[in-house]
Amino acid sequence: TILKDTITGLTTTTGANDLHDVGIPKAYFEHPKPVKLIQVLLEAAGVASDAIVLDFFAGSGTTAHAVMALNAEDGGNRRCISVQLPEPTDEKSEAHKAGYSTISEITRERIRRAGKKIVREEAGKLDGRAESLDVGFRAYKLMDTNFSKWKADSGLSQEELIGLFATMSESANDDALPEALLTEVLLKLGFALTEKIEAVRVAGLSIFSVADGLLIAYLDEHTQPTLDQLRALVAEEPERLVILEDAFKGNDELKTNLVQECRTHNVDLWTA
Repeated sequence: TILKDTITGLTTTTGANDLHDVGIPKAYFEHPKPVKLIQVLLEAAGVASDAIVLDFFAGSGTTAHAVMALNAEDGGNRRCISVQLPEPTDEKSEAHKAGYSTISEITRERIRRAGKKIVREEAGKLDGRAESLDVGFRAYKLMDTNFSKWKADSGLSQEELIGLFATMSESANDDALPEALLTEVLLKLGFALTEKIEAVRVAGLSIFSVADGLLIAYLDEHTQPTLDQLRALVAEEPERLVILEDAFKGNDELKTNLVQECRTHNVDLWTA
């Protein structure tokens, strides 16, 4: 009865007010869910304090907002995965006029603003939770691979086949960002996208350190490292070292020396 009465008292008007409170105009969404409604449902379902909540239709981002608010209330460490197609906003809508071309752009902006608001509110309390409250998030887009793919069939002519081999000489797209390559590498190697990632410099090379150095990745195809620089990476003693194949620029001697160096130090070498 208490749960029913609580839900009855929550309406889409409440949800619109939640948007307004974080600086998102009410006109952007016609029927946004109230943050408190999602909190009540999470609590009623007995969601653990360290659970992962999946919202497959993120919309205005209410669920992510509710998860952060609930963590702030009870000190939980719940995480939320929000999925939203890049559905275009109506060209005549207020959201589109404000520069939001897709629903997912509004979703991300709402999560950013909600997180900042929650931290500001918690900072005024004396329980110290604001210092440990995590309201950050990573945004990923579903897209094609940045690594070379074999796209051949029996209908290719000799000239087309030669051209295909020519394109396969490079392992990655020249325009791909190192961060995008790293995301694919982590997925291929079975790492979670929530792993701690740090961009650091070792021996003059810009590298990624994942999971406190468990994996080190050098994904700059434009700068060929020297053997001494590669030895410095091995000396960091990662469990796995990932090097972009294009970074060797066809220098088989450099690659062979690195293989031997990794074997000597029991480092698993993986070329992408």
